Amino acid sequence: MLDIQLTRPLAPRYRPSFTLIELLVVVAIIGIMSSMVLYTLAGAQTDAKVSLTRSTIEKLNAVILEEWEGFRYRAARIDIDPDMLRPQLADGQPLLRPREGARLRMFVLRDLMRMELPDRMSDLVYSPAYYSATLSNGATYSVVNRIAPGKYNSLRQRIGIAPLIGGGYTDVVKAIYRLPVSGPQTPPPEFNVEFQGAEMLYQIVASSTHGGGSALEAFRPTEIGDVDGDGLPEFLDAWGVPIRWLRWPAGYASPLNDTTSPDAMDPLRSDLRWRDGDYTQKPWQLVPLIISAGPDGVFDVSFDIQDSSGAGIAYATNLDPYVGSYDTDGSWLGMGLGANIDEDSSGNFSAADDNITNYSLLLE
Repeated sequence: MLDIQLTRPLAPRYRPSFTLIELLVVVAIIGIMSSMVLYTLAGAQTDAKVSLTRSTIEKLNAVILEEWEGFRYRAARIDIDPDMLRPQLADGQPLLRPREGARLRMFVLRDLMRMELPDRMSDLVYSPAYYSATLSNGATYSVVNRIAPGKYNSLRQRIGIAPLIGGGYTDVVKAIYRLPVSGPQTPPPEFNVEFQGAEMLYQIVASSTHGGGSALEAFRPTEIGDVDGDGLPEFLDAWGVPIRWLRWPAGYASPLNDTTSPDAMDPLRSDLRWRDGDYTQKPWQLVPLIISAGPDGVFDVSFDIQDSSGAGIAYATNLDPYVGSYDTDGSWLGMGLGANIDEDSSGNFSAADDNITNYSLLLE
């Protein structure tokens, strides 16, 4: 008898799988997590570049402020006829009163600062100035700066301009404002006006000493470049944009630009504008501004004084840095050099938060 055993057929095997919806959910989650990681990495990279740029600006600030502070106690050579200083009047006063003498010293120091700390090419193209004072008898007494300072000629040679030998021929009718007011009004051929402030900053540092050696020794090769290829280097921020500077940033709002304290070159407030009731913007103390465009690569301050038609005067140095200026479209910017031009969608000027400056370092 046959023993036949019947077995059940094997149950079909099903391979595990995902539905389309499940796959889309997983892909979406992975995408979100990747975005978070990339955003974090991008933020870390930006923070690293900000730190590198701050380090570069800190080194520049140390050199520039050392040069700037030197003018506070600088001896001003003024060739004055001794008779102007002797008592010659009925009241026993000299023809050149002490306050007028202080004003002459202010003129000389401002002119020296313009020549030795240039923030644009024309500061070096202009020759030394002559200065005028009013004597006690009402006459005008002029003093000519006949000697160009050595650093001025050294800087001229660095950028390819012949040294200046001889007297000063620059009119200084408005020396009380921004020196000087006459001379060449156009830059040399093929000169790039846009980067002139950055190039002048490099030349100042390159010709300065700091810490017992050349000031350039503190900078890495990656901090120096020549963006426009004109043979005049610039200091670069971490994004490869030239770092600019302004010697007299009157329009830059900061506690460092103290509107109640006089210019360091004029401690006695001999500048006539202190006594001029019609002049509301007094010649207060100005600290040099060193500025990087920051992550967005856009400078949010004005480097050029504008005239009332909105036309830029990027090369001339003949306007008062304390006077308000206009944007290129003719809109009023308020104060002059360094004025905020970062305009939001509502037409209001907002803080230039992404620019990196030496001011933020000094205020920390």
